[in-house]
Amino acid sequence: MEGINIWSGCDIGIGAALTNPTQRSFRKNKIKNHYPVTFRNVVFPDAESAYEEYKTNDLQQDIETMTEIIVCKLNQHPRLLEGITQRGGVEWLKRCRHIVGVKNSRWEGQGMESNFILCLIYACQLCT
Repeated sequence: MEGINIWSGCDIGIGAALTNPTQRSFRKNKIKNHYPVTFRNVVFPDAESAYEEYKTNDLQQDIETMTEIIVCKLNQHPRLLEGITQRGGVEWLKRCRHIVGVKNSRWEGQGMESNFILCLIYACQLCT
């Protein structure tokens, strides 16, 4: 299956749900459900809120933290992991991209060149 752009403005529900700021996706009417995340015993409205609380600006540490948050999200919302699996799993994610229009973003890119997509891939591997 062809990859998609995973971001809050994605017209394909799984793409808008897999991004971290799902509250933004919801406000844009791209998804119908909320995806709160319990991370380190704290409930956050979405994965982005958890990441903002724990980011360090050290890329390697932030990749580890984001992966940990996404693992929580996928475990707490198994339909998302099922959606990834139905589309081809990690191989499908490798064909996806994360382009949101933020200049000099360390998270944007195509497939494995996107640190965000890498975190999604790592999280999927840890959940399966």
